[in-house]
Amino acid sequence: MRIDAHQHFWNIERLHYPILSPEAFGALYRTIEPPELEPLLQEAGIGGTVVVQAKDGLDETEYLLELADRYPWIAGVVGWVDLTSADRAALQLQALSRHPKFKGVRHLIMVEPDNDWLVRPDVLEGLRALADSGFSFDAGAEFPKHLQHVETIARAVPGLRIVIDHLAKPPVGELERAAWEAELARAAALPNVYCKLSGLNAAGPIETAVQTALRLFGADRLMLGSDWPISNSGLPYGEALDRLVRAAGDLSREDLDALLGGTAMAFYRL
Repeated sequence: MRIDAHQHFWNIERLHYPILSPEAFGALYRTIEPPELEPLLQEAGIGGTVVVQAKDGLDETEYLLELADRYPWIAGVVGWVDLTSADRAALQLQALSRHPKFKGVRHLIMVEPDNDWLVRPDVLEGLRALADSGFSFDAGAEFPKHLQHVETIARAVPGLRIVIDHLAKPPVGELERAAWEAELARAAALPNVYCKLSGLNAAGPIETAVQTALRLFGADRLMLGSDWPISNSGLPYGEALDRLVRAAGDLSREDLDALLGGTAMAFYRL
């Protein structure tokens, strides 16, 4: 089965999303729900998706799980719990675990004013509670602010399955790219760290970044995601995903199957 391992929905009539604004999102500042994505999935041959939180709050996690109940092709939900309190996180995870499509947690670290939020002692304790629950962590780490911390949390919480979203936003400049690759390599050296080919400008020169990720992680720790509706880069949904696959170069059948869905199914336990 082909899996889109990273996409979003939001309902601005029902919920408040601090990261969404008309100025930043333009035509995307509106309610976007499954009926808009469904025909695109069918056309692209995508059998399931992982929908990822777009706000920090249990209210949105409950909303996404409601959507998952209504649309069978939503294979998993990555929601939110309060990682600043291990006790609260454990209780919230216990409640969310009753839903079979709840698969993992993300926190919008990219909007936290403290770039070191991810390695705060209270957050590390919250991540240990997450590891104990058996659920995974989506690290929305961006280079150069947070990527360096992925290695730290992977070593501190070795039982936690971690996936780096959007290749940690690889930079354009050659010197910066070398530093990004070095930090990505340190994270990739740890077996509990995975990575998503998502959030990239599929219309641009992405081959170097994609092939670097493939070399460091291997296809069995790399998964494909659209970041829809945010990152279509002017390309149709299916064409943008195919462009990411082509950027990986020649792959064996086994590696292609892993990239297209096998890795996501194993990581998220779909």
